[in-house]
Amino acid sequence: MGVTGAVVPGLSIISTMITPAVLILAAGNLVMSTFTRLVRISDRARVMIDRLDVARAKPDAPAVALYTALLEEYRRRSVLVERALSAFYLAIGLLVMASLSIAVDRMLGDRIPWVPVGFTMVGAVVLLAGTMSLFLETRISSGAIRREIELHEGRMGQSTVNDQQSTGRL
Repeated sequence: MGVTGAVVPGLSIISTMITPAVLILAAGNLVMSTFTRLVRISDRARVMIDRLDVARAKPDAPAVALYTALLEEYRRRSVLVERALSAFYLAIGLLVMASLSIAVDRMLGDRIPWVPVGFTMVGAVVLLAGTMSLFLETRISSGAIRREIELHEGRMGQSTVNDQQSTGRL
């Protein structure tokens, strides 16, 4: 009975420490996908810079205006994604502290149960803040994509009209 009694409290501590670990895993996955978003934003901004340079050289005022606006949106998006990454890293740290404080609380005879609860709650709120930042970034992203498509469709439509005029089919 002594061995079983000693094992159960140990398992109880480990089981309790698993709860923040699940959130840590979720935050880690968010870090990976958010970092991928940041890389894509950077790559896409570089493409827009090249397109802006070409549009300025032509000169193509509508394209210059669009690419300038898109670059500003990429700047805003990168700031939001960087904030989300920072929040996710902070959340991971807080959740690790929650997990460790669970073990410390148990070793102290459950004298500070509010500490792990506090770390977990703050970590979850920071995780939510990072997620909200990504939500805002996604809204900006979808608007930028729509405008790029509209510019392309407008150019395709103009190209078709020009082709028809040059061949006398209009």
